[in-house]
Amino acid sequence: MSVSILRGPRSQPILITVGFTLIFLALIAPGIYSVDGNAMLAVSESLVTHRGFTVPEGMGVPGVGGRIYSHWYPLLSVLNAPFAYLALLASRVTHLPFHYLAGVLALPMIGALTAATAGIVALLARRLGATEKGAWLAAVAFCIGTVALAYGRIFYAEPLLAFLTTAALYFTFGDSLPDVAIGACFAALAMLAKPTGIMVGPILAAYLLAKGAPILRSILPLAGTAIGFGLFAVFNIIRFGHPLDFGIPSPFQPSYFLSGATGLLFSPGYGLLWYCPPVILAVFGFSKAWKGHKFEALAIAAVFAGFLVLHSCLPYWFAAWSWGPRYLVPVVPALCAFTGLLEGNLRKNLVVLTLLGFAINVPTTFCFYERYYSELLEQGIPTGATLAWSFRYAPSLHEWPAAIRQVQDAEKSDVREIFAERGAPSRTISGSRALRVVALWWWVLPIVHIPRAVGAALSLLMVLCGCWIVFRARNRAEVPTSRPCP
Repeated sequence: MSVSILRGPRSQPILITVGFTLIFLALIAPGIYSVDGNAMLAVSESLVTHRGFTVPEGMGVPGVGGRIYSHWYPLLSVLNAPFAYLALLASRVTHLPFHYLAGVLALPMIGALTAATAGIVALLARRLGATEKGAWLAAVAFCIGTVALAYGRIFYAEPLLAFLTTAALYFTFGDSLPDVAIGACFAALAMLAKPTGIMVGPILAAYLLAKGAPILRSILPLAGTAIGFGLFAVFNIIRFGHPLDFGIPSPFQPSYFLSGATGLLFSPGYGLLWYCPPVILAVFGFSKAWKGHKFEALAIAAVFAGFLVLHSCLPYWFAAWSWGPRYLVPVVPALCAFTGLLEGNLRKNLVVLTLLGFAINVPTTFCFYERYYSELLEQGIPTGATLAWSFRYAPSLHEWPAAIRQVQDAEKSDVREIFAERGAPSRTISGSRALRVVALWWWVLPIVHIPRAVGAALSLLMVLCGCWIVFRARNRAEVPTSRPCP
């Protein structure tokens, strides 16, 4: 990376991306806990061990020829295949389990994607009319004041879809043919990242038509979604023999909309406003964007509404054991971009809400948030939708004590004995390897006979360097510029 690039008009998003990448790399978890994540990881492992898309029994459902296929989405697994191959090579050298190494090596990509999304948040805020300082604050609010802090460490499809959706918005708002074409490519990939990404292309096509763009240019995002849909249909045929067979029955039921929408937005158990406090001020940013960038503001609002409506109609709108509104993660970056337009007292309030969001989400950087759900389960307290409106048991209010208990258990446990245990994954604390360690990569270094202090020092150095780079981006934002927004 040349010095001229770092001093150019695009230096701010580059510095933001590099800085937060270092921070997320320092905070990598020592493996993948979630069922969904392990199922998608199994596809990556299958691709590099030459089994194709089939997965072991228990990781999917029967498909063509009676073989077992994961019913999750293809893009994340395919993108992770090179890292799974590196894990396969490393397992032969270190004699550590392939699946364990594959889980560890899968997570840096998620952190890098989340950091890149923060960079695009800054660019998108500039498209909406924010100053460079406002754009910087919007990016920081996204990364440390929302659930991005948690999901940047978890192998889910949502962080990938967030990156693709935000990038599609940013490039399509550029209006030029090359920009719109790039946006269409991101719209196609959004469909492959998760089927709900199907709404991105049509909304962006409607945006271009409303702005009066040429018809052939306007339909590019729609064409991108069509291509993504076609590729997904082929993937479904390979797995289940029919282009519209996703391996599970259609789960959407409008009768769940009211409870789902209110739960995703306001419930203390999963509500967006509880876990992502900075987005509370997005409405003020939308109002300001409306004055100069009406169609762009409407496009973002439409994408947000689309994701909200679709996922509110799911009987499991709370996404099982999730941290906050997992299904709304793809639209959090665009909402944060609105906050870049805030000024005066509203900007000061954004700083306060960002710090509040950091306090809520930061325990998930050294603890698997599922620890708290396991504790509730062992006490006979139901989770899921019944937990949504319970202030008494809201995860956002109890994650700090659960994280401290996990650290205390980890201090009393020998990590080498824990990882020598064999057996099926368990959601009980005593039977789970993941819930009895500090959820940071360096905590498990004794397995390979490396002192924890070495890893902890390296992790701290990476965090400090990342923070310095991010703050350098802030200093860059304070330099007056007459350049147009990128």
